[in-house]
Order: sequence, then structure tokens, then C-alpha cells
Amino acid sequence: MAYENIKLNKPNMTVVDTYFYMFDDTYDALVQKTDGSNTAFAYPLGTPLSNPVVYSAYDGIYFWSMEDVTGGNSIKRWKIEGSTCNLKQTLNFTPNFSSDAFAIEHYHPTLATTVTGGQTIISMSDYNSKVYSGVVLSLPTEDLAVASVSGSEITLVSGSLYSHSIGEQMNFYNYLWIFNSYSAGTLHKVNPYTGSTVTTYSGTEYDDIYACVFTEVTEGFPSAVNALMYLKSTNLKYLDVGAMSLYGTMTIDNMRIDNITVIRVYGLSVVDNNIYRLQSEANYYGSNVSWSTYNYVLSTTRRFINTISFSAYPAILPANGTNTSRLLALVNDQYGDGVVNKPVAYTDTDSIGFVTINPAYTDYFFGTGEAISYYKAGTDIHTVTVEATVTQFD
Repeated sequence: MAYENIKLNKPNMTVVDTYFYMFDDTYDALVQKTDGSNTAFAYPLGTPLSNPVVYSAYDGIYFWSMEDVTGGNSIKRWKIEGSTCNLKQTLNFTPNFSSDAFAIEHYHPTLATTVTGGQTIISMSDYNSKVYSGVVLSLPTEDLAVASVSGSEITLVSGSLYSHSIGEQMNFYNYLWIFNSYSAGTLHKVNPYTGSTVTTYSGTEYDDIYACVFTEVTEGFPSAVNALMYLKSTNLKYLDVGAMSLYGTMTIDNMRIDNITVIRVYGLSVVDNNIYRLQSEANYYGSNVSWSTYNYVLSTTRRFINTISFSAYPAILPANGTNTSRLLALVNDQYGDGVVNKPVAYTDTDSIGFVTINPAYTDYFFGTGEAISYYKAGTDIHTVTVEATVTQFD
């Protein structure tokens, strides 16, 4: 799709279900748009924006925005209430702060037990270890503030006002992750309830980060994972914030055709297995396309064929109709891993010589991505071109 799709006029975007949300500082509104660029609704902001929003996020309950302020950045938490979007909290990060992207770590478990009115101890189906004193657990009818946690038992500051059933949906957020390009680059783990920094991780790895998102990834790995995904140049990295280690890196097609200039991504959202990137230009089938507005470009977490390389050994054969050359195609997905059991078709320009195994399938057992065949020489002395093509049918 080389055409404009959502046509946002501000460089910030959050995707929720099938809608695209944008903070508009011109009209002081949170604009809700459809995939076809139609405005579904515009929620007036209860408090005017002080500056343009440079990045935004969503945690299942609240919208979050980031603005540039003198000496650093300001992050605000908003909630849609009725027909307006109201400011709930403002956190300022100054001085020595220069951020273009942040993410809010959030989880969505269910109640593991029934809760009666006045009950002070509850348990969730999962993520109990992610809760700490001060975290607020949101249920459809009330918010529950956490006093302490011991194993799977969560003690509340005060008893619940209402009764709740097993399996009722809960939402909570626990940390802000803010990339800071000041100096050599840092990543800040911040308590969003107090604004205090819990830990700061330093290194050029966290410098010049313009897009990130915290999300649950349900495809591409053996099991679902919760990841801080951040874009470093043309690589979308999956960070395990518990171990602070990378468990996946995905190649993104955000490079101009000169293979030098990286196309900036202004926003990042994941819905199901679709990755939405907000850009003002794109590389489509070998051509640079630029827009007057900001639009999304799609990627997917689902593994797909991304590259194929090919070699033949030996490269020179006697024209005796007997000798063979080993053909090796190496097929990788967007994570740099070998694809499994995909057909590689070979063609050659020799009317007598031929490829012995055609198609050859990539390695099924060890995930090397290798597809091996052989070319048997013809009897005419001339240059023979062998080409390998891989196709993904699923």
C-alpha cells in the first residue's frame, strides 16, 4: 500500500482494537480514526496540551502522552470518561533528559478467586509477581490499591466495594520504560505512580530510539511473551525486562532505497500479530514514497521468509556429464532464524545438465534453513547459471 491510509496530521499514534488514536495539540483533542482515515470521534481534552505530543501509548485503561519541555520531557496519563479525555497525572523528567519514545509495562490477568464486598486479600490468575505496593488493579467497576504482596496473595489498602467473580478481567500497569538520548543513551525504569526512577540502564544500545511498545507477542516464539519492543535503526528488538536480555531481533523494512538512510518511525503499536508503524515515508517495492500526512506501515510478528542466499561448490565443473556441484540455499526469516520445510526451486540454463533434487526443502529437524541439492554437469563447455527461488505457501 503506497497510498495514504489513516492520514494523521500529528506524529503520534496508538492503535486500540480497530481504531487509531492521535493526540492533536491544535484542537486539544484525542482523535479516534478508522482504518480508512475517517474520524470516528474526537474527545476534547479536559486540560489543554502545553506542547505537541511526540509519543503516545495505551495500557488497556489509560492513554499516555509525552511532550518536550524545557530541559527534558513530560509524560501525562489520560482517561476517556464519557465524551471527554481527562488528565489524571503528570510526570516531569528534567534535567538532562531528551526522549522520543517510552512504553508503559502493563498486564491483563483475571481474578483467580471470587471476591466479596469488603475483602482485603485477592489473587490473580497470573502476573502476581509483577505487582508491588502502590500498584492499582483495575476492575470494570472499581480500582483496588495494593498494600503488599506475599506469593500469590495480594493485600489491598482497603476492602473491595463490590463482589467479583472468578475470571473477571483485571488490568494494571507497573513500570514506565523511557529511552533517553541525552549523552550516550540510557533506559529508565520508572515507577509511574511516584515518578521515581527504579533503575537506569546505560549504553549506546539505548541511544536514538524513536519508537517502542510494551505488548504480548503471541506468534513468532514457542509461547506467548511479554516484550518491550524497541526499534534500533532497522532492527525491532524484543527485550525481556525481567532478565534485561534480548530474546529476539526482527528486521524491519524502514530503509530508503539508497540503503543508507533509515526511515524514521514515529509510533509503534501491536494488535494481534500485526505491527503498525507510523511513518511519513516508506520504501515500496524498490521506490521511495513520501506523504504529506503520517500513515501506518504493516509488519507482522508471524515468521515469514525474509532472505535467501545461494552458493555452489565447486563453482567450476568439467563438461563430462558426470561431475556434480553441491547447491546450498540458506533461507532465513525476519528474526534471522532458518525457516523450516519450505520448498526451494532451482532453475538452470543448461539444456543437458540438470538439478537432481528439485524442489529441495529447507531443513526440517534442526532449523538451519538449508536446502541442499546438486547440479549434474552437461557436456557442452559454457557458463551455466543456476537460480534458487523460495516460496512461502502458508
